[in-house]
Amino acid sequence: MPSKDTTRRRYVQALGAAATIGVAGCASSGDDEGTPTNESTRTADPTETDAASNQTTDAATNDSVDESADAAGSFEDLDGPRHGDDLPEETAPLDGYPPEFETVPAERTVDTGQFPTNRVERDSGIVNVPLVPVDVAYYWYARGEARIVDARSAAAYDVSHVFGAAQSIAPDGLERNDPTADWPKSDRIVVYCDCPNYLSSQRAATLIENGYTNVFAIEEGYRAWVDSEYPMAGSDTNRSIDVRTIVGQTDPEHADEGAWAYHEASGQQEASKIQADGSYELELRWVDVSGSDEVTVETPGYTITDSLKAMTSAEITSEGTLSTDDGSGNDSSNALLRRLFG
Repeated sequence: MPSKDTTRRRYVQALGAAATIGVAGCASSGDDEGTPTNESTRTADPTETDAASNQTTDAATNDSVDESADAAGSFEDLDGPRHGDDLPEETAPLDGYPPEFETVPAERTVDTGQFPTNRVERDSGIVNVPLVPVDVAYYWYARGEARIVDARSAAAYDVSHVFGAAQSIAPDGLERNDPTADWPKSDRIVVYCDCPNYLSSQRAATLIENGYTNVFAIEEGYRAWVDSEYPMAGSDTNRSIDVRTIVGQTDPEHADEGAWAYHEASGQQEASKIQADGSYELELRWVDVSGSDEVTVETPGYTITDSLKAMTSAEITSEGTLSTDDGSGNDSSNALLRRLFG
């Protein structure tokens, strides 16, 4: 079987070089999803098609050559490795590639021009991030045609992650020695998170702003990868993670910006898009965080800190306070005093 260095990198870099591409953007939901922002273009290579968008340039390479595959590409029941198989050793996770697999999916067409996009607002402008379906991401992954990036916290990554994925935390990567720093700018990169695609789109948008030209976020998120029993690694890949939800409101003027939740003790975070009415919902899939642990929620309008139990038992008001049964709000410092002194 050809080596990763010769086959995979040559193939991925050729794809990137064949297209002048730039992508951009993010948000976990919105009216833009399902509608590509630019029309498709075509490279000189007849086995590839372009179709992604950036605020300044177009492109994103596509695979093909199996003309028997329908135009949209059929990706059900793909051959390839699954979680629980006797997988090769994970030798170099920092490069984002899995090891060579003995069985890989047959080559088929990928029309990235049909991918929805997430719009990420940045100081530099809107960045539009293409969202790749999880089965297409798996197809690229199993064939060694994409580098995989986990944008979640170190705690979540250590428990369970895509087998072979490199960690590069949203939105800007690791503070030191981020693995993506040494990757060729034209290589295909697929980023994922749990939310299902807000954090991954934030990380993808930063990569795009830094000149990476072939970047995608997994549309359905890591849970879809787990549910499909695609290859995973970590200390407890079978652990069931409870979903705990924080619901809040902020000024509608902050619509399309982000609401963030942080557990500073473990470095875990989550984020979601603020909706047009100022509402937001943070679905936390954090590991080893108890109800009594202190959590901070930050929006462009306020910052509030309280216990996770308090945060998930009441709604955060537009003034940055926790609502009570009588509809009034109590700031987080008063809530903390109530917990300490009754």
